[in-house]
Amino acid sequence: MNPLVLLILLLIFSLSTLFSDTLLLLLIHLIISLLIIFSIRNKLNEWKVMVAPFIKFLPLTGLIFFFISILFSNKPIFEIILNVSLATIRLIVLSGVMTVYIIQTKEQDTYAAIRSIWYSFKKSWRWMDDLFLYFDIIIRFFPNFQFEWKIIERSSQSLCFNNNSGMFKKIKSIAMYLPDFIIINLNKADNLIISVLMRGYGTVLPRSVYPFIPIKLIDTLAIILMAIFVIGIHYFV
Repeated sequence: MNPLVLLILLLIFSLSTLFSDTLLLLLIHLIISLLIIFSIRNKLNEWKVMVAPFIKFLPLTGLIFFFISILFSNKPIFEIILNVSLATIRLIVLSGVMTVYIIQTKEQDTYAAIRSIWYSFKKSWRWMDDLFLYFDIIIRFFPNFQFEWKIIERSSQSLCFNNNSGMFKKIKSIAMYLPDFIIINLNKADNLIISVLMRGYGTVLPRSVYPFIPIKLIDTLAIILMAIFVIGIHYFV
């Protein structure tokens, strides 16, 4: 399935979960979310690692909201408990489902799907291609940028140059390495510009995309069926 279509389907499901104001509706969404999570059962361990911080944090926020409601609200305790429980379940369902999307699709796949849609329009807008190139460079080179900065930090710590005993010393140590780090990356940026221009960037608009990920008829039908399902379940249940 097109990763962008999958994102739209999960966003529709997430909005439906947020607007579920009864226990029955929320239970239906909870069951569906469990089926969605079961679809990646071969990657369940990875899902557990990614969703664990949310699962630990959300009950705590529920308790805080519960005590605040008791202090400043005139509602009965049973109603407060019910509202807090429903809100916590909604957030757990949202975090679990969207984590499935992160595991199932890579950020490059979603980006390629968005570019494929733009390429299908055949619009020769230079500023749009520049914008896509900007995000393409960020997606490709930011992890390397982050890795290089971690190497600098580890090197300074191993040489005992970076004693993070306080916030001020940490800021001072970062400021000491930052100018050289920026100059090095500016030189890399110049080399990158030369490479892009040598490959003929800007001569043909719009730029082609690989892999090309079109929106097929089955993807359109999936979005329509999901919208009908969400509207029907909120109308009849």
